[in-house]
Amino acid sequence: MKYLIEADRVIADLSSSQLVISPIPGVGVRPYELLISSLIGCGGTLLKTILEKKRVNYEKLEMEADSIRNPSQANRIERITLKANILSKEELTLAQREKISSLVMKNCGMIQSVMPAIKVELLINMIQDEGEPK
Repeated sequence: MKYLIEADRVIADLSSSQLVISPIPGVGVRPYELLISSLIGCGGTLLKTILEKKRVNYEKLEMEADSIRNPSQANRIERITLKANILSKEELTLAQREKISSLVMKNCGMIQSVMPAIKVELLINMIQDEGEPK
């Protein structure tokens, strides 16, 4: 990977494409967004693999993230909550969802790289066709 540092942005020359990074909204992807995206990219693909290995049929897998930042310490991220919403006709018990969450947390390299400096949790919700989380 190679990076060009300019006045208000960094241009990353990556194997798949170029990426513009900037703390200024509208100029490029913010570093905060990249960090969260790397956790969801790693954890989400691992979650998908685990669901497939456990033969859990689903129609859609979506993820979102919330975070808590500390403005008195350089606005550092202290906590990230990842939420996976699985649209499926099947149901997973709370114990099954917690086990799968634990597997993702333990085996995702990106999540393991930021812990324990950042407290990370993964919540898995099953959503039936009516759209109600369980």
